[in-house]
Amino acid sequence: MLFTPTIIIAGGTMLAIALLDKTAEAYGFQGLGLTLRILVPIVAMIAGVYFLETNAILRWL
Repeated sequence: MLFTPTIIIAGGTMLAIALLDKTAEAYGFQGLGLTLRILVPIVAMIAGVYFLETNAILRWL
């Protein structure tokens, strides 16, 4: 299978965030767009660290 469900969900989520950001800017909510641009990468880094710390297979490496 070329695309797993996880990849499709992640791609759809990123498209939804980009759409929300552009829509917020178009309607004059610049603060929401700025908040999304700052918070989404920070939350992604925190989720990545959490995954690396709690994954039993990676702990063996």
